[in-house]
Amino acid sequence: MSMADVFAPVEARNRAIVMHNTWGHLAPEPRRIYRGEILFAHGEFGDLVVLRSKFRGLPDSPWFYEHLTDFASDKAFKRRPGAVLRFEGTYTMFKNGNGRFSGKVRDVRI
Repeated sequence: MSMADVFAPVEARNRAIVMHNTWGHLAPEPRRIYRGEILFAHGEFGDLVVLRSKFRGLPDSPWFYEHLTDFASDKAFKRRPGAVLRFEGTYTMFKNGNGRFSGKVRDVRI
């Protein structure tokens, strides 16, 4: 067991405390349903490009950003490079910190 393994749980807890103290006021309200849309693309060189994200009443936060990029990456990288996609639906964050998007993802004709 390395020293990094020993300190990892403490560092993770401290990181969570600092994130909450810094950006906690921006965190999505647990179990509230936010309606909105995301316009994103699977870039030509294999990258994810979020073009627009609009959810009524939901401020940007590290939690939402992480959930959004995980969701968009999962959907975009199943498509061909250069694909532009649009998600319409809802986002909900739970008390355990997990987030869920529910709705439809469609290809946008360009």
